Amino acid sequence: MMWIGLGALAFGILTLFDLHKIKPIHPVFNLSFALGCLLLATSTGVLLFTRPMEFSFPAQPWFWVLAIVGAAEMFYALFFALPFDTTYVEGTRPMKVVDTGLYALCRHPGVWGFFAFYLFASLASGSGDLLVAGIVWTLLDVLHVTMQDFWFFEKTLPGYAEYRKSTPFLFFGIKQIRNCIRSF
Repeated sequence: MMWIGLGALAFGILTLFDLHKIKPIHPVFNLSFALGCLLLATSTGVLLFTRPMEFSFPAQPWFWVLAIVGAAEMFYALFFALPFDTTYVEGTRPMKVVDTGLYALCRHPGVWGFFAFYLFASLASGSGDLLVAGIVWTLLDVLHVTMQDFWFFEKTLPGYAEYRKSTPFLFFGIKQIRNCIRSF
């Protein structure tokens, strides 16, 4: 449970990063995104690699493949589809809305990869603790992106109000899939 709690704490630290973008607190808070990610990754690693297998499925090797696909989608959405420096390093520098690629699907596509990774990694590893962590952390991730969407991004991303009108929050349809494919 300690590792689930530390992973949950990571979302509080990530929120500090968002707060710092609105009202700069101290330059050290530019590091809070990296610290939150490190805490979440460490908690994930402990739960994934140090827990005994509690259950198994015949399709377990395929679950590893799906977990890797989920992680790849999340990493792409967060670290490659967005301009890295202005998004994560220079926390107070003005940013632009990205509305192409995965961000033509929905405003927070990384949540889908996050959810898929934890669901399939827990099924692949047979870890009940990771499954519980994945549920808790996905709910916290949805809460975090909700706060970003309705409070932080309106203040830090010029044009975000228009983006909100044209692109769904999380759930997308055929129209958004077509827009996503066209924009790649």
